[in-house]
Amino acid sequence: MTRAFAAATDQEFGVYYAQDRAGSGKNKVLLTGQNAEAAWRTPIKANACDLSGRLSLVIGMPILIVDNVAVELGLCNGSKGTLVSVQYVVRDGKRYALSVEVDVPSYQNPQSSSEHPHRVLL
Repeated sequence: MTRAFAAATDQEFGVYYAQDRAGSGKNKVLLTGQNAEAAWRTPIKANACDLSGRLSLVIGMPILIVDNVAVELGLCNGSKGTLVSVQYVVRDGKRYALSVEVDVPSYQNPQSSSEHPHRVLL
């Protein structure tokens, strides 16, 4: 669906990768090379609480918040918005997402002087 949205809106289609880690506590290590590639190719399990380490994003695409981020500010499970921007770094030819900026109509920025009162950085 993301590719179709990109084509229909004449926007760039991009795949963004996570910086996955393995292990626990102080023994966590960043997955790189073949280990990271294997993690990204792993199918998503039905009961998984995370994604497979990669996400397709297109500026302007609709988004759905699937967690209660800040209920008191209107950022809760089921809130809808529009992707405004993606902040990322490029390493080894891959884009690694750092954050996204989303316009969420149900969100009201507590700083009333904000130029974009419904925009949030996630």
